[in-house]
Amino acid sequence: MLRRTVKNGLRASSQLAAIRNPEQVQQVDPEWETARPFADLPGPTRWQLFRGYQKGGQYHQLDFDELMRLYRKQFGEICMIPGLFGMPSTVIAFNAETFEKVFRTEGQWPVRGGAEPVLHYRENRPDGFFKDCVGLFSNGPQWGKLRSSANPVLMQHRNVAVYLKPMQRVNRQFIQRVRELRDGETAEVPADFVHTIKQLTFESVATVALDKELGLLRKTNQPAEAGKLFQNIDIVMEAFFELGLKPSIYKYISTPTYRKFSRAFDEIFDTCSLYVNEAIERIERKSKEGNSKEHKSILEQMLQVDRKFAIVMAMDLLMGGVDTTTSALVGLMLNLAKNPEKQQKLREELLAKLPSPDREFTLEEMKSLPYLRACIKESMRVYPVTFGNMRSAGADVVLGGFRIPKGTHLLMSNIFLLKDESFYARPEEFLPERWLRRKDADEDSSEALISKNPFVYLPFGFGPRMCVGKRIVDLELELTVANVVRNFHIEFNYPTEKVFKSTFLYMPNIPLGFKFTDVRY
Repeated sequence: MLRRTVKNGLRASSQLAAIRNPEQVQQVDPEWETARPFADLPGPTRWQLFRGYQKGGQYHQLDFDELMRLYRKQFGEICMIPGLFGMPSTVIAFNAETFEKVFRTEGQWPVRGGAEPVLHYRENRPDGFFKDCVGLFSNGPQWGKLRSSANPVLMQHRNVAVYLKPMQRVNRQFIQRVRELRDGETAEVPADFVHTIKQLTFESVATVALDKELGLLRKTNQPAEAGKLFQNIDIVMEAFFELGLKPSIYKYISTPTYRKFSRAFDEIFDTCSLYVNEAIERIERKSKEGNSKEHKSILEQMLQVDRKFAIVMAMDLLMGGVDTTTSALVGLMLNLAKNPEKQQKLREELLAKLPSPDREFTLEEMKSLPYLRACIKESMRVYPVTFGNMRSAGADVVLGGFRIPKGTHLLMSNIFLLKDESFYARPEEFLPERWLRRKDADEDSSEALISKNPFVYLPFGFGPRMCVGKRIVDLELELTVANVVRNFHIEFNYPTEKVFKSTFLYMPNIPLGFKFTDVRY
């Protein structure tokens, strides 16, 4: 009886201490007590890392996918990469149990690293424009405030209707552009077709972020400022990898890459400000004329929060939504081209809803296309858009048997798990059926085909920091693929080895000479 009383008293004291000082809970956590110290994490030394990136070094000219593969081979399922030149050290993990622990302990304002070049630019811009509105790349309470304003605008189902029609107009332009570009005899588009796909995704995001069709899919008379904005987004994204992941002294000395990055960002800011100001004039003019819309555009809703908020969100949406959606569309068209039976099955679903390729989808029709959504999900497993997710540890946590202190930068790389037989049966095959619910399934479906671990497949991230543009990307992918498949048989008659190169994202690495043959009705 005395022993039980003492034990209960100790438990109560421990619980009270945890309430008063939560950070001390892990001092009595047996897992933490028996875990190996942080300093024991395997990984290269700073000198080995620096030398490895120099010409002739083992990391020199490796793309990110190859780098992750090499780290995993050298150091195992978890390793620590030391920071150089002011960059934080980063723990890289490759297993799903680790991912879950990180996400379950990330806290109210999850901290995501990897955006240091953008934050450095915005924090050091001479006019101080971003001082109180750094954007979606920020962290902490400021990020929480911004995200609280963005979510009701961008994450609500009801707002999908606002950008359905403008996105469909852009889609029609893309279909017409394919017909103009393809060869009259072979029906193949030029090898640089990725440029046209990127114009499509850029236009689609711009209709949402800037309430404006920029005209880049026109055959002629493309606006100069729109072309410059498109070019500068490309420059920023290319420099992002060099500055964000490779050793660089840009925080101390302005390097040529950073100067190029900074100039491009200045011009992006100027152009987005111009378009937002034009939108304000249009909105005010329509209001005076009594022609204000019943449903406000996304930009109008963002302007109701604040003009600065609207400009920063427009920049962040263009940066975050163009290359990612381009990569997803390329992967999806390749998968459908290489699996004609799946492409035909998708076409039959689409034509059952809309027999005529000229009629546009309604929202209700878009909701009843399960095989289309399954094709998109499966394609993003076969050809992932990014290498994984980044976070900072929200609490002291044990990962892979090592003590990871709160605030440690973490990179959770899931790219190898998406092709692992222990998570996905027949992982090398393109099987949209694995994503169908039981009521939509056929004989190819099986619960065994799909992973039961929800932390393996996270193309849009997880939790509060899930991609704020998910609704936009979903609609853009669904509309584009539906309209392309309704209009064309897609073929790709070339090898698909090393299709993508990887930096922060996976981007097309081969000529994209797709063949588009008209579907006959």
